[in-house]
Amino acid sequence: MLGMATLTTFGCTRMTAKRIEDMPREYALLMNPEQRRAALGDQRLKINGADFGFGGTDFYQLEWDNVHFYDCIFYGVFHLTSIRNCVFEHCQFPGSNFQAYHFENVLFARSDTLGKAYLMAGSSSKNVRFMECDFGGENQNRNNFGAIYFQQDVSYERCTGQYMDIGGSGVVNYRDCKFGPIDVNCGDVTSDGKRLYATILIEGCTFKGSAHLSRSVLTNLTIRNSKFDVLDIGSSDVSGDVLIEDVQAGAMINEFYSARSITVRNSKFRSVNVRPPGVYPKVYRSFKCLVPVENRGNLKSVVLDGVECGHDEGDDGYLPNLIDDTVSGCWIMGGVDTTVIRNCKIPKASLWLESANVMIDNYEGEKASFVTSKIGSLTFRATAIAKAIDFTGVQVQRLDAKGLVRFAGQKIVTVGSNVHLP
Repeated sequence: MLGMATLTTFGCTRMTAKRIEDMPREYALLMNPEQRRAALGDQRLKINGADFGFGGTDFYQLEWDNVHFYDCIFYGVFHLTSIRNCVFEHCQFPGSNFQAYHFENVLFARSDTLGKAYLMAGSSSKNVRFMECDFGGENQNRNNFGAIYFQQDVSYERCTGQYMDIGGSGVVNYRDCKFGPIDVNCGDVTSDGKRLYATILIEGCTFKGSAHLSRSVLTNLTIRNSKFDVLDIGSSDVSGDVLIEDVQAGAMINEFYSARSITVRNSKFRSVNVRPPGVYPKVYRSFKCLVPVENRGNLKSVVLDGVECGHDEGDDGYLPNLIDDTVSGCWIMGGVDTTVIRNCKIPKASLWLESANVMIDNYEGEKASFVTSKIGSLTFRATAIAKAIDFTGVQVQRLDAKGLVRFAGQKIVTVGSNVHLP
């Protein structure tokens, strides 16, 4: 359980509601689960227009089961034992610290936090859904984000919000949501070092500002048919596979801490400034597809198919020189078994390939660096890198370069490599 949250409403107007203590029947049945089951059996208790506030009632270690809350307001601290088979429809949680050890079959529909709030499960959750809810924080300082977080499965559908941590530690789905800057931190590491792996699906969503997956602990990550200003991978630990498909983004930045495979299909990264405006000189980034060097042995496969990138500008300081300037933003690390780059348009790319098999097919660019790559089999098909290619230090066991298009004025450097082109 997290600590208490400060009651704030950020200028929003709360609904008019009646104190729950002034609803004697509903109050009694809510506070006493045995009495509720005796009175209603399997019938759902309905509570409409109730204000659960600082009225003196201690909502601690209660069991709420089979209740439909409608037009209700929850603010203050709620630390419940369990919430099962409940619906919170058109409810508000202004500044609330609303938690239970266990959630099961719980639906939040068209409900709002009215700013910073905490809604979460401290131990477990199963079949928790948020539909058309708004999580609207106002403080862009990450230290002041609220949190919507569940320790196992949770689904966010057609939700909106910003300046919040919205995630879970089980199967976490985001469908048709529209978010401002948020943290999509999923999975967790417990105090004893145990890793709780989440599986994320993001589908049909739009993210304005920066979407941070930073430090997520994941089995698999799937992102489909979504739009991002900036998709910040932020050293997320993926034990399995990454699939990014039909995505449009200003930039995909930072690196995965680990991944077994990375596949990016039919996606465009146009290049945007990734530094806070007015603080640092602008640096434009488009696309990074890599893990740290010490973990590259875990990355078995990389497939880029139908990827289009904008130009990158800015100096990271430690990338190899590409003949007369630096490939500064578009980094691609190969898989140790397979690397496929097909139907791609990438103006400038730094390719770090330690791969048994590399296929580059129908690739269009201006400059590319393969510096120090070590490759078993390298095949070019319809590859048009018009201005410059740097093979410095590259070692290839089998090279098929018949499909590498040659241009007038094209500069190719092969110093210290065994690459020999006709």
